[in-house]
Amino acid sequence: MMKNSQVIVVGAGIAGLTAAYHLQENGVDVIVLEASSRVGGRMVTDVVDGYVIDGGAQFLSSAYPILSKLITKLELSSEYVDTSPWVGVVRNGKIRKFRYDRPFSLLFGGYLNFNEWLALGLGSFKLFNKTKMLPINDYSAWEKFDDETAEIWSDRYYGNNITNYFLEPILGAFYFQTPKETSKALAIAINAFAAQKAKSKTLIRGIGSLPEALGEALKIQLNMPVQKISLEDSRVTIHTDTQAFKANKIILATPAPISRKLYKNTSVLENKILSTEYSTTLNIAIALKNKLSKESNIKNIYGIWIPKKERNIIAAITIESEKNIDRVSSGELVNVMLSGKAGKTMINWEENEILSVILLELEKYLPDISKNIAFTRVYRWLNAEPMSPVGRCSDIKAYRETIQEDNRVVLAGDYLGMPFTEGAAETGLWAASTILSMA
Repeated sequence: MMKNSQVIVVGAGIAGLTAAYHLQENGVDVIVLEASSRVGGRMVTDVVDGYVIDGGAQFLSSAYPILSKLITKLELSSEYVDTSPWVGVVRNGKIRKFRYDRPFSLLFGGYLNFNEWLALGLGSFKLFNKTKMLPINDYSAWEKFDDETAEIWSDRYYGNNITNYFLEPILGAFYFQTPKETSKALAIAINAFAAQKAKSKTLIRGIGSLPEALGEALKIQLNMPVQKISLEDSRVTIHTDTQAFKANKIILATPAPISRKLYKNTSVLENKILSTEYSTTLNIAIALKNKLSKESNIKNIYGIWIPKKERNIIAAITIESEKNIDRVSSGELVNVMLSGKAGKTMINWEENEILSVILLELEKYLPDISKNIAFTRVYRWLNAEPMSPVGRCSDIKAYRETIQEDNRVVLAGDYLGMPFTEGAAETGLWAASTILSMA
């Protein structure tokens, strides 16, 4: 059976959905093919016994222009709410609280000493003046900073303690990678993002409600894994187990390792980009029968970062009632994210093995949690976030600058942008805009 369309999008993660939505808005006949039984990719939400579980991506931000606009268009604005602004970072074995919207709290909460706080503040101010005009969601725009590792730059610019207790826990908690393996470009972009004092946001029904709303507005075929992409004459053929699809153009919006298997007719630059490696993590949702005893060290805290120097395997913990009170029907919901190293080691472990290890560490911060568990759910992310070594930013810029009208396959996805949801959406919007410009 053969089906024809102007454009086919492969992959219904946020990059593919954003691309398809933009094309459809501009009158293009577009179909989205998705291998799994649901849309959203790593933007996934499950509701179990009244507990709203974000199994992958954890939050949104008021500084996300593309996703915020989509939320408005899809009439989700009433559900788009602020999380608690309080964050905890473990230092010397204790959780140190601060508010991301109050710079002085970094000092008064015992997180940073005065010299560290001053170095961070002055250094960030200087950087902000140099970067304030750069788009926070387009990684290719940060190419001039893509010349050394984040560790080398941060140690020189801020000092080793800021590297270990500010930059490293951010990279570890959000991207499951380390300053040593990450480009300075991403570190400076994160710094600029923090300087905007944006609000951490969520959707009341979960982060997955955004891709679900996008999916309802589009033509999507679920459970349709693509086996091969062929370039034939002036068209593209997409082969699945049950049928073939022909299109003038396709947007390939699956993670790089999957795209590399599907698309063989690559240029040298495309092949390099598609060789992007990913960090790995596990997200363990732990539903509690009773509320946590919120002593002063964790009261009002939504997220807890655990730096490499302080952790065993846990990179971050979230208290979901502080994300939004409607997340829990009763008791509490805790999400635990493992470090990239632990994720790679434990990705195929049985659930009881995983729990036996993480609970030992979790008890240090949430005493007696093991006696309070209602149920657990483990989400395994082999391709959690694209790694951002020195050179990736430059490769992305080169790809965008060299793509031509005769390119029938346009790449999109997190590996072509900033390693977070808005960054992935930006690549989808770019891919769609590129195809529209070829018309």
